[in-house]
Amino acid sequence: MICVDINGDALQNLSAEAGNCISLVGDIKDGDTAKSAARAALDVGGRIDFLFNNAGVEFIAPLLETNEADWDAVMDTNVRGTFLMSKACLEVMARTKFGVIINNASDAGVRGIKVNAAYSTSKAAVIHLTRSIALDYASAGIRANCICPGCIRTPLCERFNEEVGQRKGISGKEALDAFVKSHIPMLRVGEPEEVASVVLFLCSAEASYITGALIPIDGGLTTGM
Repeated sequence: MICVDINGDALQNLSAEAGNCISLVGDIKDGDTAKSAARAALDVGGRIDFLFNNAGVEFIAPLLETNEADWDAVMDTNVRGTFLMSKACLEVMARTKFGVIINNASDAGVRGIKVNAAYSTSKAAVIHLTRSIALDYASAGIRANCICPGCIRTPLCERFNEEVGQRKGISGKEALDAFVKSHIPMLRVGEPEEVASVVLFLCSAEASYITGALIPIDGGLTTGM
């Protein structure tokens, strides 16, 4: 397993936890990182069967408070990075006639969210990139699906709610608690393991007839009013 992250310390922690993880420090918006990751996977296993695009950054602001640098930073990681990693791995998968790509979008890509212009747009783009891959490469034995997590107990979610809370003059915990109570039917935040289990299912033979799907993992958040 090849694990790519811009944060070397986070990679060390992941390697210690996963055991069989080969770490590659790099920025996915850099094309060389994607090529290096693909080469490393080929060196280890001779093929690439699975790709999980999980890296992402957030930016909390409405459009008039989003400058060009902010916009580019979000798009470069969330969209360009997913594109580059997918392309590098697809080239190998197309040769072996097998592969599974799973892209991490967000509930923000499915519905509009206030003060979230760049992030929501980037995640909507990831959804449509996933669909394009699914349509274009199904005949080559490659499946592509998209998970759309809602409020999951992660550092990104924590940062998101801290910034939302600051805008409202409350703490991040207060902002999250109010959101959960008002919008999530299951009345709780999701756990990372609940996302991981869906990713593992989509990689498995049990999901062999699923491609181009959007899978909400959100406690009912996007179900409706």
